[in-house]
Amino acid sequence: MSSSLSVFGLMLIGMALVACSNGGSGGGATSASSSSSSSSSSSAGFVGPDPDWFPEGVATHLPQIRITTVTPILTKEDYVEGTFEVEDEAGAVTASGELEIRGRGNSSWDWPKRPFRVKLEESTELLGMPASRHWVLLANYADKTLIRNDVAFTFSRQLGMEYTVRDRHVELTINDQYRGIYQLVEQIRLAKDRLDVPDLEVIDVEEPDITGGYLIEADFRMTQNYCENPFVWSFSPFCDGPVNTDREKTFCVDSQYGMAPLCLKEPDNLLAEEWAFQRDYIEQYLRDTESALFGANFADPELGYAAYIDVDSAVNYYIINEFFKNPDGGSASFFMYKKRDGKLYFGPIWDFDLTMGNNGQEGLIDPRGWWVRQATWFTRLFADPAFANKVVARWNELKEQGTFYHLLGYAERRANWLSVKQVDNFDVWSRVWGECAWFTRLVPRSYEAEVQEMLLWQQYRYDWMDRVLNGTLNPSFTPDRSRCAISDDIDWTVPFIGEQEEEVEP
Repeated sequence: MSSSLSVFGLMLIGMALVACSNGGSGGGATSASSSSSSSSSSSAGFVGPDPDWFPEGVATHLPQIRITTVTPILTKEDYVEGTFEVEDEAGAVTASGELEIRGRGNSSWDWPKRPFRVKLEESTELLGMPASRHWVLLANYADKTLIRNDVAFTFSRQLGMEYTVRDRHVELTINDQYRGIYQLVEQIRLAKDRLDVPDLEVIDVEEPDITGGYLIEADFRMTQNYCENPFVWSFSPFCDGPVNTDREKTFCVDSQYGMAPLCLKEPDNLLAEEWAFQRDYIEQYLRDTESALFGANFADPELGYAAYIDVDSAVNYYIINEFFKNPDGGSASFFMYKKRDGKLYFGPIWDFDLTMGNNGQEGLIDPRGWWVRQATWFTRLFADPAFANKVVARWNELKEQGTFYHLLGYAERRANWLSVKQVDNFDVWSRVWGECAWFTRLVPRSYEAEVQEMLLWQQYRYDWMDRVLNGTLNPSFTPDRSRCAISDDIDWTVPFIGEQEEEVEP
C-alpha cells in the first residue's frame, strides 16, 4: 500500500500493546512490519523469512480470458455455446477451444457484475491448474478488495485441508466487452485432481463400494417451504411461486435438529429409481450421524459423533469460517464429503466474499461474537469439552506457527499486488463506491481504504477470538450495529445484456 508504514505494521504495533496490557496473554506481536519487509515475526513470536506463497511485487498484467458466445448469457439454467481463449501474463495463448457457459450464484447472480459457470468441451489445463472441463468465474462484485475468497482459500491450504480449490485472478472479456477482474476457480467436484474421492457407479450397491464417495452441501435455500415466502421470489429464480424447483430435482436429507437440508451434489442423480440403494445408504448414514451427535452418548468416541465425523476436519472447517465470520459457514455453501469406507469430512470451503467485515447484516457487523457455532451441529459439538479443547489447541498451534500473522501479511501483499490492475476493474464498476446495499457494512470509497478497513476488522476479530478462546476475556459485549445507510436508488441494471442483437459466430 502507499503509506510508509503499512496498515499491517500498525496492527502489529497494536497487537504488541494488547499483549503488554494483558500480561502477554493476548497473543500480541512483538515487532512491526511493512509490506515491503523481507522477513516477519508472528503474534506468537515467530521470526523468519516471508513464506514462498506470498505474492511478489505489483501485477501490471493479468491473465486474459476471452469468451465469445452465440447468444447473450441470460440465465443460470441454460448453457450458451461459445468459444474461449486464455492468455497468460506474458500474452501467450495457453488454451483455447469450445465451451458452454451459464450464470451461477444465488444473490450474486442478481448483482450487475455476474458470476459464471463454464463447461469446456474438452478437459483442459488452465493457467497451471490441473485439467478439467468444469470451472467457475467468480465476479467478487460485493467484495471491493477483490481478494477475500483468495485469502480464505489460502488460509484453508495453510491449515492442510484435504482439498482447497485452486484459483487465479484474471481479466474477463465476453463478446468484446471488458467485464473486469474475475477469479478463475476450480469447481468443487469429485475427481482425481479435485476432491480425490472415488466416484460411485450405479452398480455399487454393496459395501465397501456403496459407502463412498458422496459430495454433500448444506443449504438453507433447499428447505421444503423456502419458496412459500413471497419475499424471496425476487432473488430466488428457482422458486416457481411456492414451489422450490431446485429441491424437486435434488435429493436432500432434512435435518431433525434445525440444520439446513443436506443435499447431494454428487452423485447428482440419486432421485432416479436405479440409484435407490445408494440413496438409502447415504440417507441412513446422515440420519445416524445426527442421532449420534444429538444422542445421550454424543461425546463418546466410539458411540458418539466421532464415530461418523472426521473431527480434525470439523475443527479446521470451524476455525476458518469462524475466524472470517462467514455468514454462510453453517447454513449454505457448507460442503461435506463421505469417503469410501470412511467418515464424513467437513469441507472444502467456499463463498467468502461477504466475510472479513464485509457484511452489514445483524450479528456480522461487529468483529466480536460467535457466529458459526450458532449453527445447530456446531452448537452441539461445542457442548463436548473434548471438541472445544481441540479447537483451542488447534488455534494455539496455528498461532505458534505464525499462521495468523502470515495470513494477514498475505492479504496485504495480495491487495498490493492488485493495486494497479484494480483501477481497470473499477473503471467499469465504479458504482460500488457509492452503493450501500443490504450486504454492505461501510463504503470507504477507495480501494486502499477498503483494504485497510478489511485488515483492521480482521485484526480485531483475531484479538477477540484469541483472548476469548484462551480465557482472558469475557465473551459478553454490547454489539456494534453501526453501518452505512442503505441507498434507495441503487442501480441494479446489468450492463452488456441486450446489446448483442445479431448472432456471433463462435
